[in-house]
Amino acid sequence: MTPKIKRMPKKEFDKVANRSWVPVMLSGEGRPNWIRGIPDDKVKFILASGTYIAPRLVELNGITYSGAVGGMDVYRYDENDISRGYPINKDHYILVLDSKEDNALLVHGPLKDHEHWISQLPDLPDGIEIIEDSED
Repeated sequence: MTPKIKRMPKKEFDKVANRSWVPVMLSGEGRPNWIRGIPDDKVKFILASGTYIAPRLVELNGITYSGAVGGMDVYRYDENDISRGYPINKDHYILVLDSKEDNALLVHGPLKDHEHWISQLPDLPDGIEIIEDSED
């Protein structure tokens, strides 16, 4: 199955990319607009990392992504999976440079792997920075 592709303004990822692959948590207005459609009571947290320096070539599930500059993991509550023992779903997104629009990124996902259905939230790194606003 081909993942969905969304366009995202680069400025919504700048604060993440400036940290050169050091993971951060996105909260409130720090979340990209395309994620804000998920109800707040469903989103447990969002982890993101990346950099605009040296875009990468990434292969996942038989698909190659050229120009990858970051990723996001959205941990969300899914009541439909409680009976299976996995109340948390992790959706992974790959962010790549948009070759047609310099000020945009293409968001590929959600990508599901062996970590999609999980029974509990992962521990966060000590001292993880929380980004609550994408504007300067």
